[in-house]
Amino acid sequence: MPATITSHPAQAQGSTDGRDPKKKAAVMPQPFTRAAKEHQEPMLDVSQAMGASSVAMGPFDVPAYGYMRGIWLWVSATGGSGTATVAMKEDAPWSIISELALIDVNGANVVGPVNGYDVYLDNKWFGRNIGDPRLSSMYVAPVTGANASGNFGFLLYVPVEISGRDGLGSLPNANAASTYKLRVTLAPTSEVYTTAPTTAPTVRVRAWLDAWTQPNATDLRGNANATQPPAMGTTQYLSKTTQTISAGFQQPRLTRVGSYIRNVLFIFRGADGTRASGETNFPSDISMFWDSKNLFTRHKDLWKSQMVRRSRYTAAAEAAGGRDNGVWLEDFTHEFDGQLGNELRDGWLGTVQSTRLELSGNFGSNGTLTILTNDVAPAGPIFME
Repeated sequence: MPATITSHPAQAQGSTDGRDPKKKAAVMPQPFTRAAKEHQEPMLDVSQAMGASSVAMGPFDVPAYGYMRGIWLWVSATGGSGTATVAMKEDAPWSIISELALIDVNGANVVGPVNGYDVYLDNKWFGRNIGDPRLSSMYVAPVTGANASGNFGFLLYVPVEISGRDGLGSLPNANAASTYKLRVTLAPTSEVYTTAPTTAPTVRVRAWLDAWTQPNATDLRGNANATQPPAMGTTQYLSKTTQTISAGFQQPRLTRVGSYIRNVLFIFRGADGTRASGETNFPSDISMFWDSKNLFTRHKDLWKSQMVRRSRYTAAAEAAGGRDNGVWLEDFTHEFDGQLGNELRDGWLGTVQSTRLELSGNFGSNGTLTILTNDVAPAGPIFME
């Protein structure tokens, strides 16, 4: 005999799932990036002739508006002339910026202090959806050779936001009485040219705030909006350390731990101070350890292949759209589609203050190892389901 089917005692009449039909399901607000709109506005325009000494510029107030995503920085050097046979330094033209820092309202660095070459590498390798700055329509290759001007130009992005998909990491920036600040220092000609033009260019630095508008509580149809980005206050940082390396077996330790690491990039310069030498003398086989776990042991050619595969930079080294000599990226941002950026954050490397994070390998010469770290301090749930 078939069993008798009865209603669950807690099920309301007229409902098939036990819910009260008179109660409406909770309505989720529209996402922040749907409710907010993109905004840009100029924040500085200054010019300075290049010379034998560095020149500090700023700090400049970042305009108070909505939620800050980053800052576009346009550098153009014009007016150079003369009869010299002009040649550039290895990190030029980016080396015209000897120091850059983005400082929060409490006086702490969000970005930096770093230099222009560091920001170039960040834009190119850290999954910002910017690509190689040398492929930008605003890039002007340095004018070199006999009787050359030494002029150049480029566009860089000072990063704040982590994800344009949902606005994670964009920071509240609405208090005109307490502003973020940008500090820029121009390098002397000796840091840009091996042979400078007879008359050095004048450098013009322009910047624009990149931001989200402050969303209204509801849209035009009365639908509720999310009025702030997810996990508001979540902050990403860009910082660097430099270590002296002796030839032979070394285990340089990464000291920037205590949060989630999104990217880490190693720049090795050999005994002559160049990345070209660093490319040759970087360990052929290198390991990276996360406490007691071996994250990888790989040949440096395999590492190069991985960087090319994830970035799609297939041109020759040091060419636009190619690798940079002496530069080695370990990213934790490729788990969404195998490429850099647009990640779901599942691949980020979690660390605490006691985490031991280090490389291990045989270096072919003395040199310096610069470690550029992009890490994230969460202020709430940050992972995407």
